[in-house]
Amino acid sequence: MPVFGTAGVRGVFNSTQTPEEVYKLALTSAFAFGRGSYGIGWDGRKSSALLARVVAAGISSAGSHPVLFGLVPTPVTAFGAREEGCKIGFSVTASHNPPEYSGVKFFDGKGMELPKEQELRIERAMAVEANMSSPEFGEVACRDVLGPYLERLAARFQKVPKGLKIVVDCSNGPGALVTPKALDSLGHRVIPLNAQISWRFPARLPEPTPQNLADTAAVVSSLGADLGLAHDGDADRLVLINPAGRVLPDSIVSILALKAAVQQGRVVVLSENTSSAVEEEAVKMGCRVVRSTIGKSFAEIEKEGAAFATEPSKVVDPRWGMWEDGMYAAVLIADAVAREPELLKLISAEPKWQYKQVNIPVSVDLPSAAESIETEFAKFRISDVRRLDGLKIVFKDGSWIMFRSSGTEPKTRIYCESLDPLRLEELLRTGKKVLEDVAGPGKVQW
Repeated sequence: MPVFGTAGVRGVFNSTQTPEEVYKLALTSAFAFGRGSYGIGWDGRKSSALLARVVAAGISSAGSHPVLFGLVPTPVTAFGAREEGCKIGFSVTASHNPPEYSGVKFFDGKGMELPKEQELRIERAMAVEANMSSPEFGEVACRDVLGPYLERLAARFQKVPKGLKIVVDCSNGPGALVTPKALDSLGHRVIPLNAQISWRFPARLPEPTPQNLADTAAVVSSLGADLGLAHDGDADRLVLINPAGRVLPDSIVSILALKAAVQQGRVVVLSENTSSAVEEEAVKMGCRVVRSTIGKSFAEIEKEGAAFATEPSKVVDPRWGMWEDGMYAAVLIADAVAREPELLKLISAEPKWQYKQVNIPVSVDLPSAAESIETEFAKFRISDVRRLDGLKIVFKDGSWIMFRSSGTEPKTRIYCESLDPLRLEELLRTGKKVLEDVAGPGKVQW
């Protein structure tokens, strides 16, 4: 049974993820990777401060040295792991999942999420019956990595000649410690929203979907802001809201960051569920596009010599770091828009591609269901079937639909895109129906 999901290990606290399990995971990781320093940062969830100490105990028990980064956004933990030369950086967070979830994300010494082979290394070690404890405990240390992160981020940019009026929705998470301050220091007029850190997430759920951001969008419009920025619970994601109060497609984040960060003719990595609009823009720039699995786009950067990687609402710019960073993306995009007013047209324009994601509250064995799914969609004139990540069916008109089991929750995700909104809805209806048929009567509750 795999231990790791799409991004680390997650579950419902004290139910499908217990402190004992997290302790064993930390102890095993320190045993598998050997003596050294291991960084630990945590978000504002009720369970995270507790589990961070559990992780520290496991590392110390293995004879290695836990380095506590404190309450910080996940990208800051990745930054700290690189700066402190850690064997692994542990971010104790459940990211965008609901409040009852807990989790741990893993970063290597370069600040990159662990590649699959290193996750398998930990899983194999967990399956071995061995005494992993050391006769001597490792010493615990504390490091301020938030201060250096803020300083380094601000130093990458110059003050803008005319700042934007920006609403920043911090999702009651630790992104509140970074994004408003960084934007303010660079000359923007910042209106923080949901900036008090709270495990209750009283304003909205931490996933920055259009539904969850309805109130934020209304604030952006009513205040006459130039731009709205919204994070998830640990600030590795970024969503944009335009001055009219419209939550923009994730493709706009990717395109703006691409234009700001990448020179003509470079290699860019796009996750399999990233919009065709991003690929079209990259091709216009003379870039070569490489597709990757969701949550592992960073793994292709070194392999392909890529200058950029993105998936919906997430950006990796290797000039800054090898981690997904919504706070860096916020500053990068705000800087680009302030200096190039032409980019405001992209924010205001109606998108050409219509994109939608639907989460089905049931787990489905997609390999077993693939034949049934393909048969159901044959009437739409299939041009390609891809199995890089889940099941993606591409049609002759450029539309596509993708099915993928969630790596963090018991759900099946459907991603769909088309130039025609009616075709989009037709494909989604068919996708929902085929999953209901595969799951069995009464299994899917809407």
